[in-house]
Amino acid sequence: MSSRFLLHSFLPILLMLAMAGCSHMPVTSMVKLARVDFETSDPVQLRAAIKLPRTLRPRPNGVALRIAVQVGRAPEEARDFILREMPEPAELTREASADSHIFAYGIDDSDLTRLAAFRAELIAKKSSGQKGSISISVRPQACKAGELADGPVYFTTYLRTAETKDYVALARDVDLRSIVRDPAAVAGIPRCGP
Repeated sequence: MSSRFLLHSFLPILLMLAMAGCSHMPVTSMVKLARVDFETSDPVQLRAAIKLPRTLRPRPNGVALRIAVQVGRAPEEARDFILREMPEPAELTREASADSHIFAYGIDDSDLTRLAAFRAELIAKKSSGQKGSISISVRPQACKAGELADGPVYFTTYLRTAETKDYVALARDVDLRSIVRDPAAVAGIPRCGP
């Protein structure tokens, strides 16, 4: 199944988690994110967050925002942008539970210039009149703070933009084991350092 949505010349943007060729985005999120315009959205206000079980933590400098674009028949072009950790937003505290915790991120200042340049490239390609597609995903790399229980290992990812004003779920309660083809990959998640 394709994990991207066709866009008219990059004008509106639909954001999604693209994992294992399948989207887990709630329909309500699609509606909210359809109003985001990649050409004008302020990247300084862009925020991402992830909810993980307490037995998992994101690795230091291990969370990136991936923007993938395909124009016409050209191969897909993807870029990763570094995210820096920020304090947990008050609006997401209700999402955490005794078994989970939330980590929030913003684009690292060092990558804002790269993101602006990438956006300028896309706008230039749009002016050629070719149609394209765009997907945005939060790509966490986790480590184990404890032993993973048998059964599902749920995570949720969120995105907030200047237009949404609130965090919107990109993927809600996705079982890590259901999207990883090799079960040994989940078992092989490294231990967190001291």
